Amino acid sequence: MGRKPRVDRSPEEKWQIVQEGIKSGNVSETCRRHGIAANLFYRWKDEAEQGAKAALGGRSAAAAETEKDHRIRQLERTLGRKSLEIEILKNVVGE
Repeated sequence: MGRKPRVDRSPEEKWQIVQEGIKSGNVSETCRRHGIAANLFYRWKDEAEQGAKAALGGRSAAAAETEKDHRIRQLERTLGRKSLEIEILKNVVGE
């Protein structure tokens, strides 16, 4: 038996499938009906839960990304300073 062709589903379709599986309590039947693997269903469910937690936490995905970008810039500056310190110490020691 071969693989089924990949079907690109919209976020709304994914959400409806996850809701159906949760409401029915029968994930395997829901997956069969929609032609998806159970592990895909659970991945969509986990992603939906993470999005809901972020939304209820008052932080949007964009705000979380901005915080990550800020942290990355901060770490890059620190790395640059440490690299400069290493070069200065190498010159002092005479390597």
